[in-house]
Amino acid sequence: MNSTPSFVMKPDSALPIAKLRMLEPDARIMITVGEHPLQFRSIVSSHHLVEERIIRLQSYWLKASQNQEL
Repeated sequence: MNSTPSFVMKPDSALPIAKLRMLEPDARIMITVGEHPLQFRSIVSSHHLVEERIIRLQSYWLKASQNQEL
């Protein structure tokens, strides 16, 4: 997979950092939240979808991390 370097967005709280990577040749954006084994990824086709998807992935991560603690 060809891609440009990642851009990292820092969260406002204890949520994991969202890592963004531009995928070539179609300029889609891969968003990764968390680290293995608790990692969620999504690919969006437009920049205006990134913030909403980060919020959703961080929400998934938060729910999964709470379930692991039980």
